[in-house]
Amino acid sequence: MKLNLAMIIFLLTATVSCQVLPSLLVEPTSLPGWRSPVGELLLEDDSFPQGWARIRDLPYDKMTDPTTNHVYRSWWWEMVGSGKVEQDIWRSYTVEDAEKHYAELRQSQFHPSRTPHPDDTFVEFEPPEEITFRSQIADEFYLACGRWGRGPECVVVARYRNYVTQLRIDQEMECEGYTNRGLKYSEIEDLIRAMDARFVEAMEEFYPSPP
Repeated sequence: MKLNLAMIIFLLTATVSCQVLPSLLVEPTSLPGWRSPVGELLLEDDSFPQGWARIRDLPYDKMTDPTTNHVYRSWWWEMVGSGKVEQDIWRSYTVEDAEKHYAELRQSQFHPSRTPHPDDTFVEFEPPEEITFRSQIADEFYLACGRWGRGPECVVVARYRNYVTQLRIDQEMECEGYTNRGLKYSEIEDLIRAMDARFVEAMEEFYPSPP
């Protein structure tokens, strides 16, 4: 009888401990900037050449909500009626999650998982010699231009601590007898520099250098 009572007390104690201990665990401290609106890091319209206009912001009703951790913005060359640029920014709670997301984007954007359709034009994505800029503050940064299904484009994937951004830019180029509307190499580089500058400013605010 005493043995059974001891076993019951032990089991009750173990059960209570399992319920209480997780609540006593300290959650990791959120990273700097965690409650700043991610939408503030998106490119602004004045970063584009004249004639380009914004298409949409998503989520359109929560761009300034500090709890929104994925934002999207797109533009098009309204003056000529074609050409498009898209930017996404994701914010992760940990740097490790951001590293995983960057790796997934890096793999999926530049290494197609299927054989191109015979009617598709595929030009392997490679870093262009015409653009020399590489971010000095990004923890991971990759730029490549090529073609996969749609017209020629340049794609940037970059990670700044726990922020990951992707920038897709239609490239102006003579292609199969017609002109694919977009930005020239020099304009693409200007846009990438503008994107990077916004993160430079934010990182300096979130992670100031010691005096």
